[in-house]
Amino acid sequence: MLVTFAAFAKLKGVSGAAVTQACRERIREAIVERNGKRMLDRDKAMELWDRNTMRNGSQRLSAAARDRDRETLPSGEQLRSHIMGLPEDAIPGLGVSRERREHYNAEIARLDALRQRKELVLAEEVKGEAARLARQVRDLLLIIPSRNAARVAAMGDPEEVRALLQGEIEGALRGLAGG
Repeated sequence: MLVTFAAFAKLKGVSGAAVTQACRERIREAIVERNGKRMLDRDKAMELWDRNTMRNGSQRLSAAARDRDRETLPSGEQLRSHIMGLPEDAIPGLGVSRERREHYNAEIARLDALRQRKELVLAEEVKGEAARLARQVRDLLLIIPSRNAARVAAMGDPEEVRALLQGEIEGALRGLAGG
C-alpha cells in the first residue's frame, strides 16, 4: 500500500520534516514514484524506520541482537572483514548500531568513573602490587636466619629458640601490615 510522506508522518507520529530527512538515508528504499509523485511503500517504510531509527536513545534490541552482543568480541580487523562479507540485508540497522555504540561508550564512561573514585583498579596494577608484597615477604623472612644465627647457636633451650624465631616472624609480619 502506498502512502504520502505526510500520511506516513501521521502514522509514525512525527513531523513531515523527520520523514523527509529519513527518506534521504534510513527509508530511502521504500520510496516509490507514481505518476511523477513520490510516495512510500507503507510496510517497507515502517520496517526500515523501525530498524534504522533510534527512539529517544532507547530502542530495544531484538533477542538475536542481544545474543550477538554476548558473544566474544572479535578484533577490529576481524570485524571489518566480517562486515564486508555480509550481504547488505544482514548488516545491523543504523538504530541497532547506534544503540550498541552508545551502550559501549556508556560502559567505558562508567568504568572510568569507578577508576577515578578508586572503586576499580586495573588487573595489571593488582598483579604488580601482589608481586611487590610477595617480594617484601620473601625478603623479610629470608633475613631472619642470617640476623639470628649467632644468637640461636648460643641458646641451649629449644623453647627459647622457638620464642626468638616466633618473635622475629611476628615482627616481620607487623612490619608488612604497617608498611
